[in-house]
Amino acid sequence: MIPRQLEPEVMDTREEAIDYNSMDHSEVNRMFAEDVLELVTARTGAGNQRSVSLLDLGTGTALIPIEVCQRNNCVRVVATDLAVEMLKIAERNLLQAGLEHVISLERADAKQLPCSDQSFEGVISNSLIHHIPEPGSVIREIVRVVKSGGFIFLRDLLRPESQVELERLVKQYAGQANPRQRQLFHDSLHAALTLDEVRALLEQCGLPPDAVQKTSDRHWTVSLVLPDPL
Repeated sequence: MIPRQLEPEVMDTREEAIDYNSMDHSEVNRMFAEDVLELVTARTGAGNQRSVSLLDLGTGTALIPIEVCQRNNCVRVVATDLAVEMLKIAERNLLQAGLEHVISLERADAKQLPCSDQSFEGVISNSLIHHIPEPGSVIREIVRVVKSGGFIFLRDLLRPESQVELERLVKQYAGQANPRQRQLFHDSLHAALTLDEVRALLEQCGLPPDAVQKTSDRHWTVSLVLPDPL
């Protein structure tokens, strides 16, 4: 197994934000949104029109909350990121989608959230964990701010076992991208966690380690509904 090689925690140059926003995330975002909305429906019941509050950590340019809210008009999202340049593009994306009334953007550190305990019915995050040197701090904050009976849905990259496999994934999924985008994907794979590392994190934070599963050749997913006290 190749060792974890950290990348910068915050991608906050204009060039990085533009490159990230322009990469083709459409299929990954679509699948993420569909999985999240299954959890929303399970919580509210089919046909229920009450609003559901979600927190999106590491939203980047807000493409995922846009996808979610375009599919379900009862969802309300607080979308956070630590990168100012990402949030600038996210604001533009919200205006273009006409969703600024249901998605609010906040600059926030996922390791120390400015949120009260049990504030949200669901916490979601895509590809944030691999940016965090000590990701347990983020998991603990997620557990703190999600309501009892709420859900946690996290998806991130899975570190390959070998350099050869890493290069194969870069070629397969970013072969048509520009050099900066290929390097971003390469570095993210190298910074990602293994399944065993995620299981250990969950256990340390009081969550069941079997909540994480490998869900593609390059992703792991944590999907978990918390107990609702009697």
